[in-house]
Amino acid sequence: MERKVGLWGLWLDYRKAVIVSIANKKVYIREIISNIKKKNVRITSDAVDLPDGKPEYLQNPKSKILLDQYYNLIISLISDAESIWIFGPHEEKMELEDRLRSEGFGARVVGIETMAEMTKRQFALKVQQRFLRKPVTNSNSTYFLHNH
Repeated sequence: MERKVGLWGLWLDYRKAVIVSIANKKVYIREIISNIKKKNVRITSDAVDLPDGKPEYLQNPKSKILLDQYYNLIISLISDAESIWIFGPHEEKMELEDRLRSEGFGARVVGIETMAEMTKRQFALKVQQRFLRKPVTNSNSTYFLHNH
């Protein structure tokens, strides 16, 4: 029998993810650093469409491998979630939702929302607003994704 625990909020972009879980009257905050670097990226006033719509730094094979590892780590950390609300500024939230659906977790996604980056505390409060009516205590941890 599958064990589903708590309510989860996830904010992500290609650089990092912040996971807030609410269970047993506590809020747990985890941060994942993707290790995908923006190398040799220039900012200009002109916009150029890339073949698959991803930023140039995600076009190389090493970045694609790191992105796959990043999504796999996120999914492994949220796989026990009863309900998942996904936030983020760009298409990463939709890519993760697609991965969750393909791995059988799609029914647990209760919402997707576009949202700029916030502090971990602000994000934890946002998740509590989505799921709860009263404040809870918190516990923090950080995860780093390293390439080997």
